[in-house]
Amino acid sequence: MFSRFHQWKKVMIISLVVGLLAACTGGNKSELPPMPESGEGTIRVLYWNEEQFMKDYGSSFNVKYPDIEFEVVSTGEMHQTMGPDDDYHEKMLAFVKDKRLDVVILNQPDYERFSSEGLLYKIDSLIEDEEYPIDDFHPGVIDLLREKGGNALHGLAAHFSTSALFYNVDLFKEYGVELPRHKMSVNEVLELAARFESKSNNDKDRIYGFDVEHNQLGYGLISFADMANLMLVDPKAEKIVMDSEAWKTLFFNYAELVKDKKINYFDRSSNEMQPGFYNGKAAMMIGQSWSIGQMKTMQYLSDKNGKKHKAFEWGMVTIPVDPSRPDESKIISLASILSMMKDAPNKRASWEFIKFSAGIEMAKITGKSEGKLTTRTKYQKDIDGKSVEAFTMLKPSSHSPFLFETLNKNKVPQEFFRNLFTEFDNAFKDIASGKETTEQAYEELQIKLQQQLDVAKKKSVTAQEENVE
Repeated sequence: MFSRFHQWKKVMIISLVVGLLAACTGGNKSELPPMPESGEGTIRVLYWNEEQFMKDYGSSFNVKYPDIEFEVVSTGEMHQTMGPDDDYHEKMLAFVKDKRLDVVILNQPDYERFSSEGLLYKIDSLIEDEEYPIDDFHPGVIDLLREKGGNALHGLAAHFSTSALFYNVDLFKEYGVELPRHKMSVNEVLELAARFESKSNNDKDRIYGFDVEHNQLGYGLISFADMANLMLVDPKAEKIVMDSEAWKTLFFNYAELVKDKKINYFDRSSNEMQPGFYNGKAAMMIGQSWSIGQMKTMQYLSDKNGKKHKAFEWGMVTIPVDPSRPDESKIISLASILSMMKDAPNKRASWEFIKFSAGIEMAKITGKSEGKLTTRTKYQKDIDGKSVEAFTMLKPSSHSPFLFETLNKNKVPQEFFRNLFTEFDNAFKDIASGKETTEQAYEELQIKLQQQLDVAKKKSVTAQEENVE
């Protein structure tokens, strides 16, 4: 009897020790070796520059792991060698392959490209084996990472970027227009903007329904098209697909605002832009989280005549959405995706860095920042007393690429993308001046864009053939 009791006691002690060891290592098992007892190591990481990296990530990580050192490879080194006709993603791939990195911090398009090239370490099993918590990530974030990673997780996003619809409460009250609400369609927003008839014809005193800030008219329209989930080109970037009732409605509504001078925009021909939303001269604009800080700053500044900007009450709602998918938006994109290279020399230290930087401790720090939105939105705090609900209510949509992503993926030269905005600008100016009707401009624009796309595709094919030779 005593012998059996003694054996049972030994089993219980061994089980307890094993359990404690498992708890200390963060899970039951791991495919990576443990950290060295000394805690020392070196992580070679890709980032803008060393100073910014330490400010954003390194210093916080070193509080927990003081003996881990970083070697920062600056992306500025690559940008210095970029030519006007170089493909950014191809250049980035070649640069990274040559640097023998441990960790790369990527934007969404680069993450997708690196994953498809097989350069990144798959972390699904690490998360499962070490029981790393991912349930409190913003809805859709992990799904989007898996989708862009080829049905596998090759990294974790620490931040995400999105926009909100900012509105001037005082102007809405003055003009007797109902306030914007969450999850409006693009056309509903444009219809609100149309209701602001300026009481002055002087451009400097004019009130605008919408402000596209320091952007061209064409950029504003393409942004609205992205929000409405309207594609300009087909998935292979071979055809312009504007010939739809939805596209025509958007184009015509936008053109009416341009004709009636209800949109404030940057005019490249005159290099001018009139006072807009920040000056209390526009009813609405699309802004980012850092725009909240900008609003606060503007109220303390003076114009070129020394006159203080007038403070006004303002609010935020979600950016316009596609009514068929009211809970999501393609405008939400993942930023600061922390990934480990497949052939990383120091995988354990790299994984510890990724876990920490995309983890709860860092989310609590980032959640208090004005300029960044943490992907673990549970820890996102109000910014300057304003609720961030407008930024966190929607989830990122999947299978809905930006126009630029589609063009890039199909190797359409960036020249086409740049010319696109100019063609839209010219069309709207012709409409505003009465040179063409909206119908004429809409029909002719499709023909011009198709011709330019055909030329761009031919250039791309020729360039690829020359590279092969």
